[in-house]
Amino acid sequence: MVAAVLAVSEVVILALALHPDVNADYRAYYIDRTTTCLNRDALGSYTVGQRVSFRSDGAKQAAGMLVCGWSGPVADGTHSLGETSRLRLEIPPLRDGLTATLQMAAVIRPPQMSQRVLISVNGIPTHKVTLSGKEPTTVSFVIPHAAFANAKALDMAFDYLDGIPPSAAASNIYKRSIKLVSFRLDAA
Repeated sequence: MVAAVLAVSEVVILALALHPDVNADYRAYYIDRTTTCLNRDALGSYTVGQRVSFRSDGAKQAAGMLVCGWSGPVADGTHSLGETSRLRLEIPPLRDGLTATLQMAAVIRPPQMSQRVLISVNGIPTHKVTLSGKEPTTVSFVIPHAAFANAKALDMAFDYLDGIPPSAAASNIYKRSIKLVSFRLDAA
């Protein structure tokens, strides 16, 4: 009897180990490895028209907006980490679109001299940019109202098409692509 209970327990434990009951974000990051961006329940407060620094001086305000795919802010900006990074912020109800203005710099490691970034808002592709050079570039684009019309939050995803992989010469990086320096939204 005890042996049967033990055997059934081991089968149940093995089944749970092979098919764990976990949420989709956990599964995608840890088990399936289909993302490098582990979602965290973050929702930053933001006032339209406000510029947020992603350098060390803006760490406190920016921290609430950083969902995943970022390393901590340093003097030259907040570095992306992995294949995707996301920001999430609370927005008031708006009737029109928004203009996003971001200051970003490419992470360069020869022979790769540029970084392509696809930016989406609430799952809708809104802008594609190629960054080159080490100096920050100001990027502005319109976010159509349809991208956030019924949403209480604006979830902005940055997909990196050219992330620099780790190597013997740069083993402390994991697909670094950009440095986000500042962020601003204005009514369009």
